[in-house]
Formats: sequence, structure tokens, C-alpha cells
Amino acid sequence: MRGITPYPQGQGNIADACRDAAAGISTQLDRLRAHLASLDPARLRMSASRRDALLTGYDIYARMLDDALQDIAAGLQTEADLRPADLALAAGGSR
Repeated sequence: MRGITPYPQGQGNIADACRDAAAGISTQLDRLRAHLASLDPARLRMSASRRDALLTGYDIYARMLDDALQDIAAGLQTEADLRPADLALAAGGSR
């Protein structure tokens, strides 16, 4: 995946990095969808209704991916917001 780095340099908050990656992926998927929608179904040897059904499925999966990345970012943010003492307790430490 060219152009996507898992841990951008200088990025202080990994949750924000995940949100930024989700936005970039969403933009790329939107551009791809626009291209696919512009293709003539006859040249693809399918009916317009079949192409539209496939694009509906594409929209569903693109939304699921975005939702998953946003959930991951929220989980990362929650972990970042925890105090060190809370993390120690979660790891089995004592106060």
C-alpha cells in the first residue's frame, strides 16, 4: 500500500494517525467508486442494474471499513486517555 505508513513520523497521537489514515483511505475509495460508476456497463458486459448493485455492495464495504478504522481510533484514544495508574491496575498491578 503505497503512501500509507502505519506510524507516521512526528505524529504524537496514534489515534489521530489512525483517523488520518481512515480519511485518506476513504478519499481513495471515493475516487475509485467515482471511476467505477463512470464506466459504461455495456462495455463491462453487464446490465446497468447489475453494476448499480455491485456499487451498492462497494458502498457498504467501504462504510464498514471506515467504521472499523474509526472504532480502532476511538479505542486507541481511550487507551491514551487512561492514567498510568489505571494502566497498571489493568495490567494486574496494585495502587
